[in-house]
Amino acid sequence: MAIERLPIPTDPYVQTQFIMCRVHFAFETAFYNTLKLLEKPPYNDLDNFLGYCEAWCTTLIGHHDSEETVMFPYLQRKLDFADELAQHKKMHDAFDAFLSRIALAKKDHHAFDPKGLIQILKDAEDNLMTHLRQEIEDLAPERLKVFTCEEISEMLERTEKYAMKHSDPVIGLPFVRSHTPPEYKSFPPLPWVMERLLLPLLAMRHSGYWKYSPYSVT
Repeated sequence: MAIERLPIPTDPYVQTQFIMCRVHFAFETAFYNTLKLLEKPPYNDLDNFLGYCEAWCTTLIGHHDSEETVMFPYLQRKLDFADELAQHKKMHDAFDAFLSRIALAKKDHHAFDPKGLIQILKDAEDNLMTHLRQEIEDLAPERLKVFTCEEISEMLERTEKYAMKHSDPVIGLPFVRSHTPPEYKSFPPLPWVMERLLLPLLAMRHSGYWKYSPYSVT
């Protein structure tokens, strides 16, 4: 039985928070999935598993980049997002360390240190989860109404364009889709041709990564 997809809100104030909820859900899901997998890592498929670990971390960093470059400066004109920026800076040292260890392990499987990777994630957990949840609250529709509806639409459009220009489609899109439950697969919105034809081709490039995701790409 097909699961009915929940529609994406059309009101820009509500849509902003909705989008952030879906993206942050993907990152939180991937974080805990990675932690669980690191407890009993697939040593017989380490290249794909390391690719999966790298994918969620680089996608998160790219998401933060689009916020820091476009979204936060736009919103800072009338709202205070200093806490979010501080949280970004605090957690990025941990993610840089995580990616450095992943890079070493990709070059030499003997350097793979799951316990060390778990510790890095555990140390970053409180700050990351506080950030993911606080940012959603701070994008509440009633708070955003210091801007006009047109201004919020413009901010969303600018952020989306920046993210699309600076992200790797064979990583970012399959990552988000494979960490999005079926009822929310309306997000991100995709034309029929992209969803049915191009998305499976994009996902095929690193299909070994996405078998570790909790949901299917399509």
